[in-house]
Amino acid sequence: MRGILAITGVVVVAALAWTGIWFWQASLRERALTDWLAGRRADGWVAEASDLRVRGYPSRVDTFVTGLDLADPDAGWAWQADELQILSLAYKPHHVIAALPGMQVLSTPYDTIRMQADALRGSVLFRPTPRLELDHMTFEIGDMQIAGAAGWSAKIGKAILATRQAAAPGAPPFAHDLAFDASGLVLPPELVQALRAGNVLPAEIGTASLDSTLVFDRAWDRQAVEEGLPTLDSVEIRDVHLAWGALDLRGRGTLEVDAEGFASGRLDLQATSWREMIDVAERGGMIGSTMAATLRTGLGLLARVSGDESAIELPLDFADGQTRLGPIPIGPAPRLATR
Repeated sequence: MRGILAITGVVVVAALAWTGIWFWQASLRERALTDWLAGRRADGWVAEASDLRVRGYPSRVDTFVTGLDLADPDAGWAWQADELQILSLAYKPHHVIAALPGMQVLSTPYDTIRMQADALRGSVLFRPTPRLELDHMTFEIGDMQIAGAAGWSAKIGKAILATRQAAAPGAPPFAHDLAFDASGLVLPPELVQALRAGNVLPAEIGTASLDSTLVFDRAWDRQAVEEGLPTLDSVEIRDVHLAWGALDLRGRGTLEVDAEGFASGRLDLQATSWREMIDVAERGGMIGSTMAATLRTGLGLLARVSGDESAIELPLDFADGQTRLGPIPIGPAPRLATR
């Protein structure tokens, strides 16, 4: 009898202790989110939620934020979400599952975009320290419908975005490997029509993928979210691939970010059906007829030298805010960061 009472007492004490731990974790999660929203309001943001609840006792600490409304007037963006779910095991609080069911609205100075998906969720693992530095993340998109205020629409059939802290020997301290793979990308019909160039481009992009390493000036952690995001310093692209109808484009190279935030460096490209690419760019208004004629002549010579006139290898150079395809200037360089 004494043994049974002793065991019962231990079980009761353990249950009470675990209950205390769970409610402590739940209150920490709720307070952290509430304080974060209050801090953003103190910084001049709009930061509101219609409801914030923590559930899941005894084994989970699951947070449900509904009616989320965030806006940074200085940056000019706003984000509204029907619901944000932050799900975790009680004994592993630094590993969370984030999900966004329902509608999202992203507003920028250029457009207001509405997004809804059958699947929009990610697994995020932070290092278990007070800074909560990001270790790795995998985010999945399934059947996302996208619509702009101007009446355009698009779709993402399936996409996976994954990052992890770079583990290669000699990797910079704030480097993250990033991989992206998407299929079933349907662009706005108006854009597809503008770029169609006969029957070269179907409505749906087959696949798009990226294998790269991004180097930032500081860590992605709690401070980054609260005080300003890290700035991109460089990008190593091991492989980027786009397959769209008859067009097939691959590239690799390393890009630095110059003092003005523009890309600086070189991508080595391999392109098939390159003549069709020029047709697409010309008919879509991205290049003029004179530039198109120059490209056909210059690239045609390179293709004949290589022995395969349907495929070509050439460098895409970025320097001084400008982009050159081989020796031919084709426009401004992309801006990768704001300095």
